[in-house]
Amino acid sequence: MGGCWSASRNEKVITANKKKRDEQKSTLPDLNSYKNDDNNKDNKDNKSANNESLISQKISKRNTNENFTNPDILINYLYKGKSEFEQIFKTKDNISNLFDILLEKKSKYSEYDLITSENINLSTKLNEKIGTIFPDTENAEVTMEYLGLDIASDIKEEYEKNFQVIGTILFDLGENIGILIYNIKENSFTAEIIKDKRLYKFNHLSSICNGNNILYISGGDDKNNNSGKAKPIKDFCCIDLFSKNIEELVNLKIARCWHSMLYVPKKYIFIIGGNTLDVELFDIKKGEISIDSKMNEIRNECTLIVMNNSILYAFCGISPDGSFITTVEKCNLRQKERSWSYVNYSTADNTLFEGCYYISHFFSDTSLILFAANEGDKNEFSNILFDIEDEENPTISYYEGENKIIDVVPEKIFYPIENNNAAMIPLITTMAKIYLIDENGKLNIENYQNALKDIV
Repeated sequence: MGGCWSASRNEKVITANKKKRDEQKSTLPDLNSYKNDDNNKDNKDNKSANNESLISQKISKRNTNENFTNPDILINYLYKGKSEFEQIFKTKDNISNLFDILLEKKSKYSEYDLITSENINLSTKLNEKIGTIFPDTENAEVTMEYLGLDIASDIKEEYEKNFQVIGTILFDLGENIGILIYNIKENSFTAEIIKDKRLYKFNHLSSICNGNNILYISGGDDKNNNSGKAKPIKDFCCIDLFSKNIEELVNLKIARCWHSMLYVPKKYIFIIGGNTLDVELFDIKKGEISIDSKMNEIRNECTLIVMNNSILYAFCGISPDGSFITTVEKCNLRQKERSWSYVNYSTADNTLFEGCYYISHFFSDTSLILFAANEGDKNEFSNILFDIEDEENPTISYYEGENKIIDVVPEKIFYPIENNNAAMIPLITTMAKIYLIDENGKLNIENYQNALKDIV
């Protein structure tokens, strides 16, 4: 966050400023002559008017720089009522200088406004002088108002701490739905059939995501549709993986199928794709959904992950005409008005995104492994290492792993679990399996022959 100005240093600076101001008294109006004087009734009666007049003169001189030497002013930055840091400025500096220092001291991704004690939003005063806004003080306070989404400071850690189980849905069970649950601590599966009409509407074209031991399901193809062409739906539900309670959530704003969802701790789900550029944001705590932003390209079945605890990446996907996309987009979640831009990545070994799906895995603080997934017995595509050590100039290179993913994957992310491992459940057919990654990036597959015996 950067160092703060020490108290002793501030005192020396303020003492030096006071000496300068004493030497300049002859050039400034003497406000002391207008103080209350119990022995001078005329001065007492005229105090208010004279003070207002002199302060106006002082501000005017600061604006015009007439007979005025710019003194220093100490600005104290507050956040949630506590001092974060202090900085000395010249009163002739623009208000924009306050924001420049803010960007140096705080995260470069976060967007803030600065609010004065008089509730003046300084983002609307960027070209005005500091001395104009704070006309008669050596010290001032501004409050930093964070404008972006309320996301966790360490997303990977939130996944590791709060995921005890992850789940997936089993379709093709008649009018019933199957749920397969993987217990992370016990390294075991449980499965059961749920008979509930609220779940029957979902199918293979729906999207799922896990978040805090809850499985979210949205969209899909209308089962009453007999046109031969997918007819997307707006339905949105969640299942508590411990209690098995089902809750109908607010409908999506836009009917979707072939879309992707991602849980972003501690309170959001992003919904992307489904033959639309519009990105929806579901606020779990408020139970509200809204159109958040708009992408540059329609990305059905794209891969989503948040890096630097700030930037949401959308990798590849499928275009509405059925062709694979090989570009990447990103969005800063810590901005007030969020927008998407293409990622200009480079490669030293002619690495290319190929015509396949990718499953993302947090490999380090600054890199991802993107495992290529193929819906068949063979996978001839290459895994990719995506590195953002230089966030403005990311690189991609081939990553060689011992195993590859040959299954359909509804959720395109390996969730970080305890002991620096990660887990992902592929689409279930006749046998349950889990893909696990260890801290060295080695991919392992574990099969559970009997996990589905009671429901298949």
